[in-house]
Amino acid sequence: MRRPAVFFDRDNTLIVGNDYLGDPEKVALVAGAAGAVAKCRAMGFAVVVVSNQSGVARGMFGEDAVVACNKRMDELLLEHNPGAVIDRHEYCPFHPDAKVPAYKQDSFLRKPKPGMILAAADAMALDLTRSWMVGDAPRDITAGKAAGCRTILIIDPTLAPSPAALEVGSVKPDYTVSTLIEAVELIAKQSNKQPPPTLEPQPPKSPTPAPPPAASTSMKMQQPPPAVAPAPASPTPMPLAAPRPTVPGVGRAPITPLAQQLDISRLELLSQQILIELKKANEAAHDDFSVSKLIAGIAQVLAVAAIMLAYFLFRSDAASLQSWLLVAVFLQTFTISLLIMSRQK
Repeated sequence: MRRPAVFFDRDNTLIVGNDYLGDPEKVALVAGAAGAVAKCRAMGFAVVVVSNQSGVARGMFGEDAVVACNKRMDELLLEHNPGAVIDRHEYCPFHPDAKVPAYKQDSFLRKPKPGMILAAADAMALDLTRSWMVGDAPRDITAGKAAGCRTILIIDPTLAPSPAALEVGSVKPDYTVSTLIEAVELIAKQSNKQPPPTLEPQPPKSPTPAPPPAASTSMKMQQPPPAVAPAPASPTPMPLAAPRPTVPGVGRAPITPLAQQLDISRLELLSQQILIELKKANEAAHDDFSVSKLIAGIAQVLAVAAIMLAYFLFRSDAASLQSWLLVAVFLQTFTISLLIMSRQK
């Protein structure tokens, strides 16, 4: 059975921050964040954080800084409540107007698109129809709705709104609250109202010798009503009651838009990962060459040439031999220094 989840935005939802955050020391929890996460997990929800991190694309900090901030948030949550465990972190470092070429793209992962939610659902086998998206910006609501989740918008008067929170949204949230604690209490109330999902279809009733008009509702939905005819004298099994053979493409549930989005998101995520790896490999190949390495190679050749020259031409002249050997030692030391400098860059 698939598990439901609560998808939280990070900045100004779980931690305080209305700007680009790349310093783990500046991570501070929103009031009640640890209790909210712990309560969601106690209710049986997986907890996933989905966050746009365009500061990476803008060159303000690297992905390692995003990971460090997420790790610090996890540590603070556990310090306040041992049950406040984040099951998965998803973040999008891309932006269409990025300054860093490797991250310049209009990614399907970036909210308001649902890529991060769909990726987490695919990786963790989550039931999005019973899941929630909680955030402080209209793009959080749009992403949650596109993924098939119920949505809660937090407008906290005690927190300075981020630029994303001030945008006008085209999608209306299911609920609007003023604190994170209220959002989780609302999820708890709605979860108690919702009946548990049916694990198995109910078995069909055994056939009875009742007259044809008493056919089951499911039979009426599967086939058109039979023409009215006089009842036969002797009770015989009716052909309409026989099970139909399974025909490919007939009687199956139609493919939902959510399933199509999942398939598309998998392909887009795979292509993005391949593109990132190719760009990193290309950058690594360029970074491997440097002027200092070139000069070091030339100096190494000259050092060997000086030794050979001293040996073959000045073996009998001690003063000249010593001078050329000193030149060779200098060139070799110079070569080593250049190589050390190039590795420290």
